Amino acid sequence: MKRRMMTLAVATVVGATSFSPHWAGAVSNQDIQEKRNEINHIQSKQSSVQNQMNKADQEIERLQTQQAKLAEEIKKLDMAVEETSGKIRSLSQDVNQTKQDIEALKREIAEVQERIEKRNELLKERVRSLQQSGGVISYLEVLLGSQSFSDFIDRVSAVTTIFEADKQIIEEQKADKALKEKKENELATKLDNLQKDLKELEQLKQTLNSQIAQKDKLMASLKQEEQENHEKKMALAEEKELLAKQEAAMKAQLQQMLAKKQAEEAEAKRRAAALSSSSGGHSSSYSSSNSHSTSSAGTNFSANTPPVTSGVFMRPANGPITSGFGPRGGEFHYGVDIGKRAPEVPVVAAADGYVFRSYYSTSYGNVVFITHLINGQVYTTVYAHLEARLVSEGQTVKKGQIIGYMGNTGQSEGAHLHFELHRGPWNPAKSNAVNPLNYVNF
Repeated sequence: MKRRMMTLAVATVVGATSFSPHWAGAVSNQDIQEKRNEINHIQSKQSSVQNQMNKADQEIERLQTQQAKLAEEIKKLDMAVEETSGKIRSLSQDVNQTKQDIEALKREIAEVQERIEKRNELLKERVRSLQQSGGVISYLEVLLGSQSFSDFIDRVSAVTTIFEADKQIIEEQKADKALKEKKENELATKLDNLQKDLKELEQLKQTLNSQIAQKDKLMASLKQEEQENHEKKMALAEEKELLAKQEAAMKAQLQQMLAKKQAEEAEAKRRAAALSSSSGGHSSSYSSSNSHSTSSAGTNFSANTPPVTSGVFMRPANGPITSGFGPRGGEFHYGVDIGKRAPEVPVVAAADGYVFRSYYSTSYGNVVFITHLINGQVYTTVYAHLEARLVSEGQTVKKGQIIGYMGNTGQSEGAHLHFELHRGPWNPAKSNAVNPLNYVNF
């Protein structure tokens, strides 16, 4: 997303004029006209920013429409994932049941095999008996060898029983062998079906993983668009609010200039009238009532504040540098971080200046922006993630004055002060950011 830079000339004018509500010399018509031109320029810039915001609103509406479509696609994917998960649960139950059936079949086959083996032993015993008797036993000899009719009847019954038993053994053996073959075929079929079910389950899992990956990709795209949308709105809102504050400050200065000029003209007329009087009169001295107002908070100091140094800028807080200016974790760090090493760490103004922003930002947390005019050059300092702010917008502050306390607000991981120094006005692209270590003796 393209970031819009705030107008350097506009911020420079405010930075140059905000510190002194009075003028050393007389106010001329040219001074007043130049101030009006500056206000017109600010108003023109505001109109331009408003047009950009209107275009941004149209873009936002387009993005929201696209996001709604993505949300609908994600909803469909959620339904597909739910359906696939249901199939997996159902198939998993089938697989578990098939495994139980296979175990039962294995037990049945083992039982049949055990019966077959027992009959085999019995049949082997029959064969051994035949071999020992020298051949096939003659049932007729058995019957004729009876001693009496009663013995004959008993022998007939015994022969019949033996015959039927042998016949039953053979029939049962045939039946069990057929049953075993059937169950083995059934087992093979179930095993084959199980392999197919497992393969289908794996394919369903792959489909589910693919659907989840697709959903994650869509979600990432949606979040990226939302982030770009948020940054665009934030950049325009920041610029619009800054321009409005600059316009208000300039209008106040214009009123001060007009009032001073009116007072000067009235004083000039009074002096002229006094000089023309026949008494020779005396010219009453004009005592300017203009007094430079400073922050109502005064210049506060604390035992834990850093000492005021002789350089242009002083360090804004006590503590070690925990992160420097430059590349950091794939991004660029546009300031320096000062770590918190005490329960309460005051944060002070790095130089004399004018507070043009003091508010809560979603990224900076509690933050104070101060603009400085030093040897004709505008600088901007930023003090972010404050626990508390002690200055308000429109206040003039002195070098070393406490403006807040170090904290952990906004997008911050651990209590610290994020300090930025810009050679020029602050802008969303931070194109004016410079390394504070080159300007401040830490």
